[in-house]
Amino acid sequence: MILQPKRTDRKTIADWCYVILLLSQPVFSQPINEEEMRFEDKSFLLDFTRAGGEGLGGAAWLDYDQDGDLDLFLTGGGSFLKLTPGVSQNGLFKNNGDGTFTNVSWEAGIARGGGNSGVVVGDIDNDGYPDIFVSGEGNVVHPFYKSFSKLLHNQGDGTFLNIIFRSGIKPFGGTEWSAAMADINNDGYLDLFISSPGHIPYVRGFGSRGRSFPNRLYLNNGDLTFTDISQSAGVTGLYVDEATGRLISDGACAVVFSDYNLDNLPDIFVANCNAFKVDQMGKVYGNAVLRATPFNLYQNNGDNTFTDVSKEAGLEISGFWMGLAFGDFDNDGHIDFFSTSSGTASNFMAIHALMHNNGDGTFTNVTEKNLAETPFSWGTSAADFDNDGDLDLFKTGSLPPFNVRGSDASPGEFFRNEGENRFVRDFEAAYIDLSEDYTTGVAQGDFNVDGFPDIVVVRTAFQITLPAFYNFSFDIPIGQPLLLQNKGNNNNWITVKPVGTMSNSMGIGTRIELFSSTSPTALQVREVRAGSSFASSESPWPTFGLGLGPDPDYNLRVSWPSGLVEEYPSVPTRKIFEIIEGNGIALTID
Repeated sequence: MILQPKRTDRKTIADWCYVILLLSQPVFSQPINEEEMRFEDKSFLLDFTRAGGEGLGGAAWLDYDQDGDLDLFLTGGGSFLKLTPGVSQNGLFKNNGDGTFTNVSWEAGIARGGGNSGVVVGDIDNDGYPDIFVSGEGNVVHPFYKSFSKLLHNQGDGTFLNIIFRSGIKPFGGTEWSAAMADINNDGYLDLFISSPGHIPYVRGFGSRGRSFPNRLYLNNGDLTFTDISQSAGVTGLYVDEATGRLISDGACAVVFSDYNLDNLPDIFVANCNAFKVDQMGKVYGNAVLRATPFNLYQNNGDNTFTDVSKEAGLEISGFWMGLAFGDFDNDGHIDFFSTSSGTASNFMAIHALMHNNGDGTFTNVTEKNLAETPFSWGTSAADFDNDGDLDLFKTGSLPPFNVRGSDASPGEFFRNEGENRFVRDFEAAYIDLSEDYTTGVAQGDFNVDGFPDIVVVRTAFQITLPAFYNFSFDIPIGQPLLLQNKGNNNNWITVKPVGTMSNSMGIGTRIELFSSTSPTALQVREVRAGSSFASSESPWPTFGLGLGPDPDYNLRVSWPSGLVEEYPSVPTRKIFEIIEGNGIALTID
């Protein structure tokens, strides 16, 4: 639903005097206020409908054809074995370079399939073309339906080939939502983590056994195959329930790789949201199906194993953690994160959390009430939407099958970073109300190359009338993604496109620090990631907002996954700056 700003029918005398004053002045183009954050609905550019399945989907920004601008991938819904109407085709939209898109899904060979949920993008064979992993759809609530996961290998000619069945990645069984890629052993190849939310026995009449499934970590062998090292790496998320002796998990919903302790090894952050109480037979017991759970932080040991340091890091705080947005929100050089939860939803309340990285291996919850106590949300993005020099936030989400809609669901909220970990909602950023839609995945990326991050929100059309769903009967007709184009302002910016040579080709895991000639310490820092938000993959090209004023001489310090640290001096502003590993000035870091 698109809202229009309110208008008044009368003008005051002061208003008319102001108009006369303006008309008496020479005519110049009026600059946009540098403080503004404004978005325009461009959804009509995307001829796509997502419908059916369990309703949870993702989006990914990528340059699949290497023409210098970001294309868009959207996961399709599932059919639930025809119990609900569904549109199961995935979508790929080629950026035409003029602010429009062309649907190339069928030509690219990615449309076919029984629906998918999450998506992550990374170049798994370093051929210069990004590949796509999409997780299977279903089995989280529904007892029967589960589609295949897919590993779509980019052929470099505008087409993709699904190689999942020869890749070593399990294509079927269990449950999957979000996924992420990083080079966990810095051998130059991207590895893959897949989160598993488990199966909730919520559908009546089809058995009531809950099931937990392990998270999966796949090591890239460098030949388009992977080896499952989940068990030996210690990241399955499974543990023995003391009350029943059963092997259960906390139900992982989102995952992000981030080097929180600056040892040049990517660590794994898991947002859990889908745990439930079961007895010895696996049947749900107690009054509540779901229970609040902590995060998992798996610290990389450097030998393909990880240690869960959640407790030591201060991350054993309970919530229904569903989306992750990482970034240095206070510009202190350490990567913080924001996680969505059920918020103020009446059915299961648990507030959102902004976790500040203290720089000593620990985190502190610094969330203020106006951000913490807001409606239920899935996807979230951190980006400097107004390019004023610090990261802002966007979040949205609903869950109609659990009656989380209307006032319980997020209408789509932008929060402006006011400094000192304080975020204030900007009600004028976009006139939207998504609270009656089924919204999940969110991804930011600058599709029109103007230096200001845009937003895509995944919506699913959902119709169901089944007694098995506790007599739920509802019809959510809108399945078109919401595309919000950032109208920008006069603030300056730098977008960085990393190209790895010794590291993985997309530079995933690279740390980029921005310096100026007037400051000996970094002004801002970004990490290059594959996989974030909920079930989505955001732009692999980070943008630094620079604000207004005379341009100082900006330098970049780049720490590649290979261990190489380089400086790139005198970086030009208001353009995409490509950095190629090995072409900078090598630095020796103590």
